[in-house]
Amino acid sequence: MQTLRSRPARSWRKPELSSRWARRRSPRPLELLCACLSAGQVGRSLDTAFAAKLTDASTDLVALARLAGRHRVTPMLAPAIAAPELQQRLPEDFRLYLQFVHAENDRRNHALRRQLGQTAVALNKVDIEPLLLKGAVRLVDGPYPDLGWRFMRDLDLLIPRDRLGQAVACLESLGYFTPDTADLPTHGRHLPPLTHEGAVAVLELHTDLLDSREILPAEHVLARSRLLDLDGARVRVPDAADQLLHLLGHDRFDGDLRRSGMFLLRSIFETTLLCHNEHSLSQLLDRVASTPLARHARVRLALAVRLFPNYFAPTLHFGLDDRMLARALLGLEQLDENGRLRRLFGYGRLQLGNLLGSPAWRKQFAANIKFAGYRRHCLQRLCRLWSGD
Repeated sequence: MQTLRSRPARSWRKPELSSRWARRRSPRPLELLCACLSAGQVGRSLDTAFAAKLTDASTDLVALARLAGRHRVTPMLAPAIAAPELQQRLPEDFRLYLQFVHAENDRRNHALRRQLGQTAVALNKVDIEPLLLKGAVRLVDGPYPDLGWRFMRDLDLLIPRDRLGQAVACLESLGYFTPDTADLPTHGRHLPPLTHEGAVAVLELHTDLLDSREILPAEHVLARSRLLDLDGARVRVPDAADQLLHLLGHDRFDGDLRRSGMFLLRSIFETTLLCHNEHSLSQLLDRVASTPLARHARVRLALAVRLFPNYFAPTLHFGLDDRMLARALLGLEQLDENGRLRRLFGYGRLQLGNLLGSPAWRKQFAANIKFAGYRRHCLQRLCRLWSGD
């Protein structure tokens, strides 16, 4: 372990705080995360004040790493600590952990880009230009400095509804198939995932972008999209306003986030970067104005302004109720930084809703609760929610 110049080497284990004063002065991990994301994205050194907080002995680097993982931004921390002056003052195990996560994510995302290119080439041969969604867009055209920044699980492609059967047949001819497993999610807006032996990720072919079609009609998104070259393949990318609306809508209809009252910092940061173009922001506000997403979009934008104020024009203002709700979400996040209370609350609300709303569920629950194995399963579920696993 490398020793520090000004004080003994420290591990990044949780420090013991000796007084209430120390606890009050301990920097909040969410604040540090936002500062690190901003600095790394523009390629500058971390602000002096935040660098001092990050390297201070009272800073809980375990909490920072766990919070980054829950918000899916762990690879984004590595560029922020790349400055030599920080490298010398941070624990070696913490530095190596962040560098490893970023490097492995970069390697995986380059493999995903190759898989995406091969898929697009095959679809181009039957005259289909797939529209890239969510993480797939970041592999081609994104605001991040390199491919290692963003975690992604699968590749989401929007296919015109009348060409869907032809697209599936084309991919099946390449060896893609639908896995016979109940563990993979399915939704009304896309087909069951397609996989291939040796593939890095599954493909999800969409015909709609959101569960509520009227909010973001696929045909309008396709018409506004732009054509890009991906290593010789033709792909389409939604315009920035449609990317924003899809991002906000996807989080709005996410059941876990909605029930728990949580937000993802990765989504807030991507919203911030996409809003950097004031024209895109004004288009978003116009498109969302008459939809059920209007309030959710305004609150998330108000939250983005609070967390990343330097990215927004000073003329951008929101109503008092939107600002207060954004402040409440931020306060709840800072109060419950590991998210365990909100996870338990969301789980409890879901189960209570099942008990009150479904006689069949009540009957099944009453029959199962008699067995020790079922009670043990419920207890294990609560433990996983508490620990965040």
